Amino acid sequence: MRISFRRILAEGAAVFAAAFAFLLALAPTSPFTRELGVCESGAVRDVLAGNIILPHFLPGPMVHVPPLYWWTAALAVHAFGWTEIALRMPSIIAAALTCAIVFGWASVAINRRTGCWAAASLILCHFFLDAAHQPRMDSMLALFVTAAAVAFERALRPSSDAAPQTAIPAPTDSRSRRMSLALAALTMGLGILTKGILGILLPGLVAGFYLLVRRRWRDLFRIDLIVTFFIALAIGLSWYVAAYAVGGQKFLQWQLAMNLWSRFIPAEAGGAGYCAHPFWYFTPHTIAGFLPWSVYLPALALYAWPRRGRQLPEAVVFTLCWFTAIFVFFSTSHGKCLVYILPAFPPLAVMTGVTIDAAASALSGSRNGAPVAPDSRDRAFTSAFTIGSVAVAAAAIAIALAAVAALIFGVPPALTMRLHPTDRRFLEIFAALATRSAAAPPGLLGLIVWLFAFAAGAIVAIVGLRRRRAQIEAAGVFIVAAAGSFFWFAVMNPALAQRETLRDFAREAALTVPPGSTVAHLGLSDCDLNFYSPRPLTPIYRLSCDTNGPRFVVARQLDFAATPNPNRSCFTPILEFSPDDSNGPRVLLQRRP
Repeated sequence: MRISFRRILAEGAAVFAAAFAFLLALAPTSPFTRELGVCESGAVRDVLAGNIILPHFLPGPMVHVPPLYWWTAALAVHAFGWTEIALRMPSIIAAALTCAIVFGWASVAINRRTGCWAAASLILCHFFLDAAHQPRMDSMLALFVTAAAVAFERALRPSSDAAPQTAIPAPTDSRSRRMSLALAALTMGLGILTKGILGILLPGLVAGFYLLVRRRWRDLFRIDLIVTFFIALAIGLSWYVAAYAVGGQKFLQWQLAMNLWSRFIPAEAGGAGYCAHPFWYFTPHTIAGFLPWSVYLPALALYAWPRRGRQLPEAVVFTLCWFTAIFVFFSTSHGKCLVYILPAFPPLAVMTGVTIDAAASALSGSRNGAPVAPDSRDRAFTSAFTIGSVAVAAAAIAIALAAVAALIFGVPPALTMRLHPTDRRFLEIFAALATRSAAAPPGLLGLIVWLFAFAAGAIVAIVGLRRRRAQIEAAGVFIVAAAGSFFWFAVMNPALAQRETLRDFAREAALTVPPGSTVAHLGLSDCDLNFYSPRPLTPIYRLSCDTNGPRFVVARQLDFAATPNPNRSCFTPILEFSPDDSNGPRVLLQRRP
């Protein structure tokens, strides 16, 4: 069946709408706690105050990357007010658009089944969902890197390798190639405006590595490619030129030396040691972050392994190069913050879709409608795929049974004491769900729905195993992933945030302090306090009874108790709040005359 461009476009819009609706269902209005993006929300305040070119983190230094995310967040705040969903909205929209692009490209370049499973595995993996709810630029960067990568694939793909199931040919004429490269230039330029040089470097590595693997040396120096990167640089550097006019040499030192170069050179060469981790750091985190779909990674490895007499589709080769280039680049860099690896998840999702589609063909004994005799490699591949489905079904049943046992008999105290404090809080929240009224979601009713959904997913996967239908097996994994994602992000995480947030304390403090009074914060600032306070808190690092000092100070009770008595004797706690976090109670102090 040949699929028209209009149909792909309509289905891509439907995928975007479905992904967007699902993300909105995952409690985007839940309160902020200590998320890194909340610490950066002061840049949105500065943009709204009129400092558009070079905003500062209020309180704090100038922004460390170009401000496209904070510009779009400021537009969302203008539309929805100073709320949690407004700051999260650019990430949510970017994540939904990334799913739509992955679906559309995979449907065109490979086939529609692959596109559907690629979008499903991307939107229903823990790491991608977590980034989509963080009020910072990483989801937006992943969007532009993904769009640039697929644009390069359309521009560089050999004209003889058109996807058989679509009516959309590979771009054989110069006009189509120019349009694809123009899209690549635009999205790379926007990527630069989102997170600096990574916006052009990552797509460039993908395209360059693909051409090297295909031994197309001359294409590396094609004039249209050079012009594409030149235009992208011009788009991105326009902000750097404008920001330099505002910030001068200090801006260059902060942007290039502090926040770019020092993150990618070894510590012994003078690096800052920021997020320093070993080479293999991203491997376990990628596997864990891609659950439950990572159970199919062994089958993916067997499918992609070179085999005599079989040639992988060109789009699959490109996707492998896409993932490898990004994953190896971040693994070899000195700075390895966990969220950096997010742009590698879209190609990993596409490869998962390829794996599910290939398993469906292998188990049915046909490929592209023609019967195929399976060999030992095919049997190993289908066995690995089946083992992955069995693992998800068994884990879902085990988790459901363990949850029921914990609700009935309680959690063993010995186990609780060995857990991290945050994990203990999650167990407390889970146990509290069963005591709520069934009419008050997410109480007992929500808990029962989650348990039944897990069980239903396991049953569907088992049915697929018995019928040897890979797509039914994957449908069971889909149900488990959807139920787990909703329960974690719409129930458990918001409940924990309600316990840990300083939102109510900030609002009470704002009502207690006389209007117009300056409020300071002693020591390390709590990011959510700055977000929920009417004005950013002025940072101070020691208390003083000096009459020129601040009259009102917010402090952690431990920091206040550790202050020498002469410096704290003139301060009286007038408000106290005890969130359930690791930093203990907070106090609002007033300096006596």
